[in-house]
This record gives sequence, C-alpha cells and structure tokens, in this order.
Amino acid sequence: MAVAAFSQRYPTEELLKWRSSIMQQKDKTMTTMDLSVLKDATLYWWDGEVVLQMMGSGEDDNELLMYNVAANTPCYTIKATGATGTDESRGLTVSLHKMGDTYLMVEREDGKVYNILTQVTVEQPVWNFIDLHDMLDGIYTSSDEKQYLFGLPEMFEGVDEETRDPGLFDTIHEQRDEVADYSFLIQYGMGRMSHGGAYANTEGIEQPGAGGSGALMGPMEWGFNLTDEGLEGKVIHDEPTVDHMPSITKEFTLKKIQSPYKGVDGIWAFASVRPLNRQMLTHFPKEILRLMRNEIFARHGERFTSDQAIQDYFDRQPWYKASSRPTPLTALEKLNVSLIKSIEDHIKAMEFEISNFNY
Repeated sequence: MAVAAFSQRYPTEELLKWRSSIMQQKDKTMTTMDLSVLKDATLYWWDGEVVLQMMGSGEDDNELLMYNVAANTPCYTIKATGATGTDESRGLTVSLHKMGDTYLMVEREDGKVYNILTQVTVEQPVWNFIDLHDMLDGIYTSSDEKQYLFGLPEMFEGVDEETRDPGLFDTIHEQRDEVADYSFLIQYGMGRMSHGGAYANTEGIEQPGAGGSGALMGPMEWGFNLTDEGLEGKVIHDEPTVDHMPSITKEFTLKKIQSPYKGVDGIWAFASVRPLNRQMLTHFPKEILRLMRNEIFARHGERFTSDQAIQDYFDRQPWYKASSRPTPLTALEKLNVSLIKSIEDHIKAMEFEISNFNY
C-alpha cells in the first residue's frame, strides 16, 4: 500500500515560506535572461513531477545538464544558444526568465508553452505536497451549511471553530475499486487522539484502536473530483465516532467560498499567484481548465461578450465586477494562461484522434 511521504510530519514551514514568497512576487515583471548565466551555477528546479538539478557539463560551455535528484540519474541536456536553448531529446525549446528573486524556465513545443519549471531551494520532496495544497486549499461550505478547512488556519480570515477538516493532508497514489471514479484520494488525521467510546466489532470484542477513548486513530481518506464550484466526492475511510465529517460512503458536494491568498478571489486563485506546471493541470478536465483560464481575466474585470455561457458563469460569482476598462494581466498570469491554453488544445487534439480512431 503506497502512502504519502508526509503522513508523520507535514512540511508546514516550507508551505508557509512558499506562500509568503509567491505573494510578494506575483505582480513582478518578468525579464528574459541569457541561459549562459547558468553555466557555472548549480540550481534546483521543480517541473511538477521531480526535482531536477542543473549544472554545466564542464566540457561544453553551451551545455546544461539536468539530473533527477531523487533517482540520481541524468534526464536530458539543454543546448544553450544565447537567450534560448534546445532539448533535442524531447523536441523542446527552453528560455530563462527572472521574476523578482525567482528564476523560471519555460519549455515550449512548436512555439506553445509546454511546461514551466520553477527554481527551488529545497532538495527534499516537499513540492508535490505544496502543489496539492495550492490546488485545493480554501474554505468550503457544504449543502448542510457546515464549513471545511483545507489548509492552514492562519492562511484564512474568520475561521470558525467548527471549520477544521481536513486541515493539512497528503495524497495517496493507489488503484482501488472504490476510488476508481475520483481524481484525488487524500488522507489526513494520522495519529489523532480519540475521545469517543470503545467500539465493538461484530463479535462483540471492544476495539479501542478504532475509536476508544485515548486511542490513537488512523488516517481518514476522501476521494473527490473537481467541479466548477469546488469539490464533490465521498469519505472512503474513517474511524467510528468522528464528528464534523460527512458520513462514511455518503457523497458530498463542497463549494469553495474563500481562497488562502488574501485579496485574490476565485476558485482557482492560485493561477494568478504562482507559476503553474503541466503535472498540476493534468488533474483538471478541459471544462475546468477553460473556466480557470478565463477566471484569470475575470479577476481583472474582463467582459466575455463572445461567450455568453462564460459571462453567465462569472456573473454568478459574488466577487466578479465587470469593467469597461479591465486591468492588464501580470507577466505571470500571461504565462499561466498560455500554459493552460496549450493543455486545453492538447486534450482537444487527443480527443479528436481518439474519435477518428474509433470511427
């Protein structure tokens, strides 16, 4: 059974540090740099799947080598020629940009943004955890008016005492029949102390580890999908006597009502705050990607006169204020829009190929 790496210790400090950094830099201009500035540097990059270490080849001033840090194996070589480079093994061009204090590498395929790599200072594998929380964190409300906190309470305003689940969480990568219909499987609450009564199994034997007072309890598991309002899913596993939770196996719908990024509205606020990457966006169906991309424009007051369905959707959002003079997108937002659009186009092309094949 494959469980997440942080079931015993969440990298809380790293998450808070990352959030503080990106909020300070999200509006910065982006400068294109010459790749040659990296030839004598040893830098680490997050591509959405693995941490990569970059270093000069030592033999050719125009070669930059990329290594998979965890596997300690070479991945590919970038041939640098001034402001651009080429990864011939994957058929990608590469450009280097600086946004505030952070370097970004942008990979392009046929002129379209393929992926965005972010310079990182942490070698340990905390970045899957950070990406997961950037995608999902927020305060959500259910149809029975209960509130659910995804993330750290200090990231939000007016957190209710009852708003506590699931807090920090990990993702589990498993293939099980009961979660086959869900895009995400998360776990949280490992090591909670139970305050409930002892639980008797079918043979009448008390099982204090399953909810007895003072017992340490195992993690809860939720499976869910992303919707145009938040999340839908169900509790896959939980210990008995746990409160403030949807009932086990009961399907639920959660609507996001607050983002963890102060002053940034919307369900997918992270798309205006941080560099996205391809792996993050593969979790979203193309319909949600389309809304996410347009939400970036909506935050600036854009009117969607050519698409009434999109206009109707944002008219329903309490934060949306259409303007006859929308404010311009930041350099980061423009880059994220390009990445989202390229993935939308890729999904459409794949669907077209499949439909033609089936025909």
